[in-house]
Amino acid sequence: MKKFKSPLSIYVFWHPKFKEGKKYANTIYDTFSGDNEHATHAKYNIPVNYRTSKYNDDIFIGVPYSESKKNALVILVDQNMFDDPEWVIAINDLLKKKPASARIFPISFSDYAFDLNPEFLSPVQFIKTEQKSPNVGNDFIYNNRIIKYRLLESISKFIFNKKEDYDTEKDSDPPIKLFISHAKKDGLTLAKEFKSHIDSETKLKTFFDANDIADGHQFEKEIKTHINSSAFVIFNTDEYANREWCRKEVIIAKRYRCPIVAVLNLSKGEKRSFPYSGNFPTITWDNNFDEIINLILAQVISDKYNELYLNNIVDMYGLEKKYSCITLPKAPELFNYIDIENFKKENKNIKPFIVLYPDPPIGLEEINLLNDIDNNIKFITPLMLPTYIHEL
Repeated sequence: MKKFKSPLSIYVFWHPKFKEGKKYANTIYDTFSGDNEHATHAKYNIPVNYRTSKYNDDIFIGVPYSESKKNALVILVDQNMFDDPEWVIAINDLLKKKPASARIFPISFSDYAFDLNPEFLSPVQFIKTEQKSPNVGNDFIYNNRIIKYRLLESISKFIFNKKEDYDTEKDSDPPIKLFISHAKKDGLTLAKEFKSHIDSETKLKTFFDANDIADGHQFEKEIKTHINSSAFVIFNTDEYANREWCRKEVIIAKRYRCPIVAVLNLSKGEKRSFPYSGNFPTITWDNNFDEIINLILAQVISDKYNELYLNNIVDMYGLEKKYSCITLPKAPELFNYIDIENFKKENKNIKPFIVLYPDPPIGLEEINLLNDIDNNIKFITPLMLPTYIHEL
């Protein structure tokens, strides 16, 4: 069996005298690995590791870069870290060994944070906070909101990048693009407000409507191209499911396995809800731009991390040698039989068939419905895999 490598690991560094350091680290853990009280809806368990303690009088600050395919180094630079020569040396040694597959995300909590490491940190864009001294403790809520969004946005770009040969030292990660799907009859105003907020307050990009398609290009082809490279945001209003192109866009997004979220803004209700508009996170509209954006970014991370994680599981167990196997970045649904049938058409030698999807397992009532189509297909999660391997 091959050794498993996490698609991404996060390391949070802070000086032990930074009073709120652990508090910030805990919120980063909650965002990317903990349950987070369903605040992001999206499910992933990215390893988040703390680096702050001392071990045998030496700062224990190493990172086992080779154990993960990508590593994110979040450094909380406060005055204590800047004033401690041991930490200055340790951070320098850490960054000297940083491979191209690792990314630094420094956060400033001191006016001198940018001078901690002129060679490796100074050229990097910091996440800036309002707290300039460890003695100022009233800015945590504001700072935490900024840090949460900026890390979600930065790490979603870092992990979503599909280019295997991408030079992470020389090139910037391409921005996350949001495809804003809406019904013009009753969703245009809200969609415009959302786009305006994205354009003015974030580093994200948007695809809004036909105005974003270059003249002379095929409309449907361009729509498919933009959806395929975007996170898909539905503004689900009363008229949304009545519009042919809204329904088409949802189906296209599902076929391309795009990260999808729906913003619910129903006034009177729908004549008929669209049956394929489900199995993704939803959030109710309440002028909550920040929550919506964080949810979208969390879903981008969830889908991509789960895709990479499950592919690594398949590779580690060598599943494709014994089984016909497809992976899904989210819970299975009847729509996924399209993937299954396409797989069967492309592969003549079909072995015992498993569909691997992220934990937790779905309920028995859903499994029974899926198996009504084909009782020979096993829908399993990584936790269920060892048992099913022996049974198959």
